[in-house]
Amino acid sequence: MKTSTDFIASLKHEHARLGRVLGVIDDGIWWTKEKPGRVKVEDLQELSETIKAAVDEIERVVGQIGS
Repeated sequence: MKTSTDFIASLKHEHARLGRVLGVIDDGIWWTKEKPGRVKVEDLQELSETIKAAVDEIERVVGQIGS
């Protein structure tokens, strides 16, 4: 069974992964008219919504700790 320390370590790991991904995106600089990305913006938007929903749920659960 995982402990609360394992949970926090896992979240920190995923946070670092997301940071690296966002660093690669570099504010969309790689997504130019001359060199368009191979991924549709709509697909990325859907994934962004999935990430937002997951973070919302984690925030909700963490907010209940100690309540």
